[in-house]
Amino acid sequence: MVDKWLIIELSEAGEGASRAELEAALRSFVGEDVEWFIPIHHERMGSYVSTSVLFEGYVFVRDCDTTRESVHDIREHRMFNRFLQSGGRLDTVDSYTIGALRRKLKNSIKHSYVVGTQVKILEGVFTDLIGEVMDNEDDGRRVIVKVNRRSREWIVPLPSTSVREASKIEIPITSDSTGVPQCIA
Repeated sequence: MVDKWLIIELSEAGEGASRAELEAALRSFVGEDVEWFIPIHHERMGSYVSTSVLFEGYVFVRDCDTTRESVHDIREHRMFNRFLQSGGRLDTVDSYTIGALRRKLKNSIKHSYVVGTQVKILEGVFTDLIGEVMDNEDDGRRVIVKVNRRSREWIVPLPSTSVREASKIEIPITSDSTGVPQCIA
């Protein structure tokens, strides 16, 4: 059986709330153990990141016994109007759709790194290694990183969301031919 998600329509107060306020309201309404999803899209425009909510006015909550018990109490919460319904039945969205949305939104931020920038890899087989940016592809959605691992040099294409700029503390120190330690930055 496929997991389902219920759709909550936000009230005017909920639509005007910050993300942190909305998250706190969801935790107090459905509890800490129930998963919820607010689809937010990020897009980099130069040095500015534009943030917009998809399906404005709605949030998704995993369908479970705890959520179903709170259906009739929703009007008591100032952030929420109602659960969406059709013909007296709660409307649902399947987990495949929510998963696809999450994957697309995770990769929505475009971040172009300057060639030569030292980055830390956040996921995959090269997790926690420091590499050097060689190139950016797909409008900044992918970055090509050179990584040294086990005495080999690897050229690795990664989603730009899988790396972050390495801090000076994380950049390894090597020695030059005279044996004097030097920072790779």
